[in-house]
Amino acid sequence: MNLRTYATLGLIGLSLLAGCVENEGSTVTPAVAGGDLNSTAANACRAAIAQETGRPVSDVAVFDVVEGEAGIGVRATVAGADAPWSCQSSPSGQVAGVMYTGSEGSL
Repeated sequence: MNLRTYATLGLIGLSLLAGCVENEGSTVTPAVAGGDLNSTAANACRAAIAQETGRPVSDVAVFDVVEGEAGIGVRATVAGADAPWSCQSSPSGQVAGVMYTGSEGSL
């Protein structure tokens, strides 16, 4: 693996760890927000998460956008989900991956 691959994996790992919240019986409501929540990358990730979950885009709320050398990490909540979703995108909105940060049994 090259340095860019390690940086991408590190950014995804950090966004996943930052999204680890234990919240029994209710939907996660993050207390932190940051970055440009209406950027091209954030909107592309919002659409990709909506498509992955089968929910309307209006049910996906971006709460954190972190820019890094390897791309942009986006975290969002989905109405009814127990944990946030994580997405990796380029600044131009090319989504590289979408991942649920909670237990897949909760999907």
